[in-house]
Amino acid sequence: MDFFIKTLLLTSISILPFALSGQDIDKEIQKQGNKLLKNKGFNSVSIGVYKGGKQYIHHFGSLTKGGNDIPTDETIYEIASVTKTFTGYLTAKAVLEGKISLNDEVQTYLEGDFSNLAFEGKPITIKDVISHTAGLPHFMDNRMAETFATMKADVPTNYLSLEQAMTKELFFEYLAAYEITIAPGTKYSYSNAGAELMGHILTSVYEKTYDELLQEALLTKLGMNDTAIRLNEEQKQRLTQGYWLNNSDKSPNQLNPLWASGSGLKSTLPDLLRWIEFNLTGDDPAMKESHQILYEKKTRWMSYFWNARKDYNGTSFNHHGGTAGMQNYIFLFPKHDLGISIVVNHSDAKAPGKMSSAVSKLLKAINK
Repeated sequence: MDFFIKTLLLTSISILPFALSGQDIDKEIQKQGNKLLKNKGFNSVSIGVYKGGKQYIHHFGSLTKGGNDIPTDETIYEIASVTKTFTGYLTAKAVLEGKISLNDEVQTYLEGDFSNLAFEGKPITIKDVISHTAGLPHFMDNRMAETFATMKADVPTNYLSLEQAMTKELFFEYLAAYEITIAPGTKYSYSNAGAELMGHILTSVYEKTYDELLQEALLTKLGMNDTAIRLNEEQKQRLTQGYWLNNSDKSPNQLNPLWASGSGLKSTLPDLLRWIEFNLTGDDPAMKESHQILYEKKTRWMSYFWNARKDYNGTSFNHHGGTAGMQNYIFLFPKHDLGISIVVNHSDAKAPGKMSSAVSKLLKAINK
C-alpha cells in the first residue's frame, strides 16, 4: 500500500518540556482512536504507544462490519511493508558480521547473467537496495502495481491471483529482463521487489529461511512470540482480515510466495511495541547501524529501509505498511523515548494520511 504514499511526513511540532501522565496518555489515545473510527470505512482501530518504558494500548470498533468483535492484544495483523524494518535490521546485522558489505554489487549474489543490474557502468549495490535508490520497480511483475493503481473493488481478488502465479524462478526471470534507467543511488523510488531481493541475499549468505533468521536474531530475544511469517495453527485462528474500499466482503490475506522479506510478517500490537522499545532503548549494535542515514535528499531521508526525518523532534523514523485489507503505521521518536503504532482494518488511498495525522496529534499532546 506504500504505492499510495509519495511523501507522507509529519508536520514539524515544537515540543515543550512537560509530558503527560500515563492516565492522560490513555485519554489522548482514546481521543484519537474514536476520531479515526468516525472515518468512513474504518471499522476497527488499534493504537499502541510506548513511552518511558511503558506500553499503552487501546482497541476500538469491530473487526467485522456491523459486528461486535473488538480487536484485542491477541489479534494478529498483517503488518505488510513494516516487515522491511525487520529486513533492514537483518541487513545491518549481516554487514556488521562481515557477511555482506553495503558496497557489494547485488549481481554477485545471483546465479546467471544479471549484468543488466547497472546503469552506464554503475552497478546496483546493497546500499542502493536498502535505501530504495536502486531503480528497481515496485513489483517485479508490474501487473501487481497496476492492479492496485486501478482502485477498483476487485483489487483484492486480482492481486491474489497474481500472487498465486508468482514464484522465485519467475521473479528472477523478470529481474534478468528489467532495464535500469537511472544511475543507482541517485533517486528514491520505493521498491517491494528490492526488499524481496534483499531477502534472497540474506537467506543465501546465512543458508537459513527468513523466518529462521528473524527468530534467531530478534523474535525469541524480544519475546515477540506472536510475530512470524508462517503462523502456527493456533495463531492462524487469530489472524484477522480487513476490507478494501467499500467492499462488504473481507479481503483475502496475502500469500507472500517469495522470501516474504518485503511484506510478509504478521504480528500483534504488543509485539510491535516490543519492536519499538528495542529500537528506542536497546544497545544492540545492529539496531544502531540500521538507523544510520544512507540517503539524504531534501525531505527524503533513508536508513536501512526506515524512512527518516530531522526536525524539532530530533531524528525520527517511520514506516507504513498495507495490504488490500489492512493498514498500519509505525513511528519512532528517540528524542522523546516515544514510539507509536496504529493499525486499521480498512484500506484505501486516504487512510495513511489520516493515520499519520493522528500520530502527529498524539505526538504533540504527549509531549506538550
